[in-house]
Amino acid sequence: MTRADRGFTLIEVMVAIALFGVLSAMAVAGFRGLVSAEGQRGTADAVASTIRNAQVRAVTEGVSMCLSFDTGAETYTLSRYACGTATQRINGPVKVADGRVDLASASFSAPDGSTSPAITFKPSGTAYPGSVRIARRGASKVYTLTVEGLTGRVSIS
Repeated sequence: MTRADRGFTLIEVMVAIALFGVLSAMAVAGFRGLVSAEGQRGTADAVASTIRNAQVRAVTEGVSMCLSFDTGAETYTLSRYACGTATQRINGPVKVADGRVDLASASFSAPDGSTSPAITFKPSGTAYPGSVRIARRGASKVYTLTVEGLTGRVSIS
């Protein structure tokens, strides 16, 4: 039996283990970034769903629905009746689930021409236009949820 047929040396095994460790560390770092990005997208989808739900509830119940955002507390609240009036809370305040994701801003046109961090859906399904921005700490990607005024359509970009 020649030396080449006997197997691996200790140094060869140690080098293989070291390479495996480096590759594993790189994979874990990439996976963490992916999980964080998906958390941001999940938050954007959840907020968009809540906006759509507010519109549907306004139409089906025949009353205005107010969805207000508190960017400082990272929460949003769904209430019955128009924003700025005596509302009846339905759900909330709902806190953003991922601690690394922020409600960066919420700005909707108000009837008097000013802006507000709350949107009212009328029983017809229409709303005053505006947007909500969702950011993640340490990342440049920002999701913008835009609400059209005439149709109340929500889009994510």
